[in-house]
Amino acid sequence: MQEQNNSFLFSFLDSSILIASETAYKMEQLIFEDAASAIIKARVFAEEILKEVYKIEKIEMPYISTLKDRIFYLTQHGYIKNDIQSSFENIRRSGNKAAHDAEFEDITVAFQLHKEMFNIAVWFYELYSSSEYELPKYRVPKPKLSYENLEEMMKNLIKRETAATSITEPSTSIEVEVLDKEDPKDFVETNDIVNNTTSEIPNVEIKQVEQDSTEGSYLLKEISRLKDSAKEAIENANEFSDFKKYLHVERKIQRDLEAILKRNATINTANLILLCGSVGDGKSHLLAYIKEKHPELMDRYLIHNDATESFSPSKNALETLEEVLLPLSDENIDESKDKIILAINLGVLHNFINYDHQKANFEKLKKFVEESEIFSQKIITDYEKEQFNLLNFTDYHPYELTENGPTSVFYQTILDKICVETNNNPFHRAFIKDQLNSKKIMVHENYLFLKEPIVQKQIISLVIQTIIKRKLVVSTRTFLNFIADILIGRNEKNLIEMNHFDILQNTLPSLLFNSPDRSNLLKAIHELDPIHRRTEAADRLIIELNTMNDWTTINEKYLGENVGRAWVKHFENNNDLLNEQFSAYTEGYLRLVFLSNSKFARMLADPAYESYMNYLYDFNKVNKESIKEFYEKLKQVIFMWKGKLKKDYILLSHPLDKYKLAQSFTVKPHINHLEIRSETILETFKNTFVVGYKKEINSQPIYLEIDYPLFSLLQKVESGYRPTKEDEEEAINFIEYLEKIMQFGNKEKELLINFPQENKFYKILRDDFGSLVFERE
Repeated sequence: MQEQNNSFLFSFLDSSILIASETAYKMEQLIFEDAASAIIKARVFAEEILKEVYKIEKIEMPYISTLKDRIFYLTQHGYIKNDIQSSFENIRRSGNKAAHDAEFEDITVAFQLHKEMFNIAVWFYELYSSSEYELPKYRVPKPKLSYENLEEMMKNLIKRETAATSITEPSTSIEVEVLDKEDPKDFVETNDIVNNTTSEIPNVEIKQVEQDSTEGSYLLKEISRLKDSAKEAIENANEFSDFKKYLHVERKIQRDLEAILKRNATINTANLILLCGSVGDGKSHLLAYIKEKHPELMDRYLIHNDATESFSPSKNALETLEEVLLPLSDENIDESKDKIILAINLGVLHNFINYDHQKANFEKLKKFVEESEIFSQKIITDYEKEQFNLLNFTDYHPYELTENGPTSVFYQTILDKICVETNNNPFHRAFIKDQLNSKKIMVHENYLFLKEPIVQKQIISLVIQTIIKRKLVVSTRTFLNFIADILIGRNEKNLIEMNHFDILQNTLPSLLFNSPDRSNLLKAIHELDPIHRRTEAADRLIIELNTMNDWTTINEKYLGENVGRAWVKHFENNNDLLNEQFSAYTEGYLRLVFLSNSKFARMLADPAYESYMNYLYDFNKVNKESIKEFYEKLKQVIFMWKGKLKKDYILLSHPLDKYKLAQSFTVKPHINHLEIRSETILETFKNTFVVGYKKEINSQPIYLEIDYPLFSLLQKVESGYRPTKEDEEEAINFIEYLEKIMQFGNKEKELLINFPQENKFYKILRDDFGSLVFERE
């Protein structure tokens, strides 16, 4: 290798993986001479990095031979993040193309791969190197050219790169070092040459160094780290950054897992810990945190994360899982010392224990899972027996149930960490830096607004509603990305460059309720937009905006001195400026008041949702008075859904038939399946509740699980709504339940017939000898 100086970008790899460093050096030298060869060198670099990772992690998988499979395996098992996987994949695909397509010669791709190599190198160094080297910032490679040849070279580059297509990416530049110049500041940017030599193609620029959209604002950079696209957002069971440490919130499931690990630390036998749940519920985040906090507890465990995919083309997910768990099979578990933490989807777990295994038996594991009753309606947070432990994420929630409605210590703590005015808060420090630099864009306005306690409370309430109403999984990662989405405006110009209406359109309330395209969570919140709530309070506010000229009085009434008032203050005496934008202003104002004014927000509350949350709490607490009330309402709804002829007679025929046939119908409510809870604040619970009816006191009950969508429909039926065909399709479980409990009727002994046109009722009975008797009522 040629002698390198400190200016070589990848020199920090010399001490940990020299061959990769040498390959990167050769790649840089080839970029301007032979782009295709440089791309192939990038692929070699990626291969060398992966070989070293497999060596360090002691991964011995001889059947994984291709670069694609190596990348896939590391991604599926939590060794690399999605952004690093993307870097590897970009290099792999471009390397393949360069190796097999003789005409492929794209310098822009070579420069892109050079940056991907740097991303990979930094990731590898931070994760696996023990050296303490101050990592450089990314720099574009610079060819060593004389000034006389520079312009000709750049013309050739531009000609080649624009022959196939025009490049319309954001403004970028290549920095070129000029030799034989005494002044080290003598550098030329290719953009200058482009502007001077290609005026006929004004949009063409060589894309190499992307301009940082967050440049100039420290706060914007910090908030951007919360986004899904940021490297900090990717959950990995094997790494946990300082940024994640700061934002981490301790939860009950963490304490429970730590307790299990500490109990098992002194046991020198096999152990399997099942972390059961669904996709995106925080299993990877929890494992990464505990691995960072308690390495002495985790080092003895193999972590197998996300068992829904196979890491071998020849195996399906269950065969892969069988191979991983082979040391804990019936044949091996008593002699084995292996310890495994398995993060697994509940559906996959169910399939695995019922799978026809080829290599071993797992009857002990199956018996353990069945005894845990994790697939029952019971609240199962943890269970242990012999060599097995189980934690069920499904019954741990990011919010709590209280008698006054749901709250969330988890989400509130995250918001506190983002907004608290302390020196260890990176967001607050960034905000102060921007203030000192007189930097003020929309993210600063929205950040100040988010600090308002009422705003935080309303946002948390909306998030919980989406979990209940739309059954969303709002993990830590999802919530942090959501916060970034409602803080970072669509327009981040300096405020002095924005008109007042544009400012209003980029405020937190507008971003919160009017950004359905940004994420599934924001799409769900869009459906909760207060502009859709037709209530007396909302109508009164809209009338006042339409009829009163003195908007100062309106603002004082609804907004007071809230931070958001500054966004509408300009219009207090200039509302005539809105013209055709008045409707959009009204919507924005309504959203602002909803988030800022707790009294107004209460008047726009959804009564069906509040009623459901009250019943959910009461069923989990076994508040019999409330449960009795619900059973009575449900029985009434059953009669209204099916139709009735007289008291306690439910229709068997269609309500529109020429004659109506009904049976006597009485059922007994059953609540023995409910377990009484002593806590006033519930951290673990089912987010649905289960009712049961039986025919007689000693008969077997039939159960019905009620979630919010079904509850909402039943409330509408109680108010006189006639369910449609679509409603019946959506509520198929309820329809099936009705068919079952209709068997509790007395049709074997008695039927009631009605002829509506004659308004006559007849009974068909069986006498003591089993004969039918026809009587008029």
